Amino acid sequence: MYCKVLVTKPFDKTFTYKTKNNMKVKVGNVVRVPFGSRKSQVGVVYDISDNNIESNKFTIKEIEIIYNKLILNKKLLKLIDWIANYTLAPKGLVLKLVLVNENIISHKYLQDKHNIIRSNKIKLNIEQIKAYHFIEKEIINSPSTIVLEGVTGSGKTEVFFKNIENIINAKKQALLMLPEISLTPQIEKRIKERFGFSPNIWHSKITEKQKKITWHKCFAGEPVIVVGARSSLFLPFKNLGLIVVDEEHDLSYKQEDNIRYHARDLAIVRSKIEKIPIILSSATPSLETYNNVFKKKFLHVNLFGQYSGLELPKIELINLQKENLKTNQWISVNILNELKNCIEKKEQALLFLNRRGYSPLMLCSNCGYRYHCEQCSSWLVMHQNKKRLLCHHCGTIYPIESNCSNCKSHDTLKLIGPGVERLAEELKEKFPNFKVGIMSSDNANTPNKIKKIIENFSTKKIDILVATQIMAKGYHFPNLSFVGVIDADAGLLGGDMRAIERTYNLLQQVSGRAGRTKKRGKVYIQTYFPNQPVIQSFIKRDREDFVQHLLLERKKFNMPPFSFMTAIIIAGPSKIKTETFSLKLINSIKPEKDIDVLGPVEAPLFLLRGKYRYRLLFKSKSRKKLNLYTKKLVNNSPIPGSLRLTIDVDPYTFV
Repeated sequence: MYCKVLVTKPFDKTFTYKTKNNMKVKVGNVVRVPFGSRKSQVGVVYDISDNNIESNKFTIKEIEIIYNKLILNKKLLKLIDWIANYTLAPKGLVLKLVLVNENIISHKYLQDKHNIIRSNKIKLNIEQIKAYHFIEKEIINSPSTIVLEGVTGSGKTEVFFKNIENIINAKKQALLMLPEISLTPQIEKRIKERFGFSPNIWHSKITEKQKKITWHKCFAGEPVIVVGARSSLFLPFKNLGLIVVDEEHDLSYKQEDNIRYHARDLAIVRSKIEKIPIILSSATPSLETYNNVFKKKFLHVNLFGQYSGLELPKIELINLQKENLKTNQWISVNILNELKNCIEKKEQALLFLNRRGYSPLMLCSNCGYRYHCEQCSSWLVMHQNKKRLLCHHCGTIYPIESNCSNCKSHDTLKLIGPGVERLAEELKEKFPNFKVGIMSSDNANTPNKIKKIIENFSTKKIDILVATQIMAKGYHFPNLSFVGVIDADAGLLGGDMRAIERTYNLLQQVSGRAGRTKKRGKVYIQTYFPNQPVIQSFIKRDREDFVQHLLLERKKFNMPPFSFMTAIIIAGPSKIKTETFSLKLINSIKPEKDIDVLGPVEAPLFLLRGKYRYRLLFKSKSRKKLNLYTKKLVNNSPIPGSLRLTIDVDPYTFV
């Protein structure tokens, strides 16, 4: 027998192997095969035949091992093909997302006892009951894409928990996707309290042992709840009954390294291939999702009030143009007074600033020199706690010196602007008796560290938590009554077409942390531009009008979701060679009628990790035409070995 095998390497084509005596093989079989002069590779059998014309020309190698118990079903193979065709990624690398590594697939797994639900049911309110019945009816009648929208604190989680409960009772599997690893500990705890057993966790920080168990449970079809990040989408579920994408609007669902894909969009594709329902849950659904609701492609159900019955938090603007803040102070008197009142009442507060470290820029007041990364086009961020300057793009660490490294003058280095560390320092000076904590990706970079911070805040070991966007979504703290946003304007800079939408979502998400249980919360927002449309829309809570306005703007300029885009990034150590190849690439074929070509231009982040970067951007009404054009372009100009070409289908960032 001859088999066409797709290996977990960057190839689209299959390779021919023959079976040894008495080997039984099927399409979908996971196998190990010799590959080149290097060690063996794992792969999947894509086709089988009794004879092979290549055997007259080449020596056909034999399959080494067939993992008889591991056969990928047709639905999973179809998903692999679809992802490769859409993202223009090599099919073998997509397969690697499924098979992960040989240690996992070769694991000898003993089937576990099924999870028995010992449900600690929560009483749903009238709105939640209506939403649950609406979703359940659609799940039973015709699997659909359902958007579950609800203000922060409305109880969306309990609604889809009820739907998940029915799936597990039917001995099927449920996947709950989260955009950030940091959200996992709290949802894991809630599932254990709600269902009586712990979910299976899947993300990059879990152990190899946990990965083996979860992968094989999914493959065996056991009725599990998997809570996972982007990569959980590729688990080999045998009996998947429901997918829930929580915080579906979150940009973290977009994978920006290696194979570039949007996990929410691929989750929708998987639900269609599996013929199962999918719930997209968010307080601030993305423009793309809203557009699909308006076009009747997605169903929509809304929760308008908080579960507690309390009014939504009271929002006040603080116009920083009228504030007389002292030098190196960043918190207005109004916020300081509110913090004092809040803590004296034995309540807790959150200060939000989406800027890591102590200060985002250090410069010399004598010569004007700005400290920058030698490997990237970015300023160095000062981290006081670790006493160092850090590049947030490549991770390079620089020492803090007492003299200017450019003009050598002494005592002339100035720190410009605050990060969360500097904000925490200001709070400790103002309120030495208050317990101040920090939460950012610097100190919340493992599940245990995240769990510790959440536990400390939940048990009131922290009075005021200073946090970045890592805290803006999904968390529930009953005693948190006040939120102060220090710089509401920061996200509006940079020319990103999604900046306004992202800023609005962030403001709504972070303000929703206040006043969820005991009393109505308060939110104070510091801004230099109080009349900016996004700020005014947020204050008026007129999200529908805001969304319609943004969609009209996108339509006017023929931007997604009213067109498709593909970016090509060419990077290399030589600026001249990188630019020359970029120009050669775009001129290698004639322009096509329905495709707009922009570039090549220097990327906004021109130097990254020592590589110069040029960007090309293509836009069209047809994804099919765009992909064919991109393939033709890339195939027509083989890339030199010193350069790297990356294709980003549906780009979300433009750095």
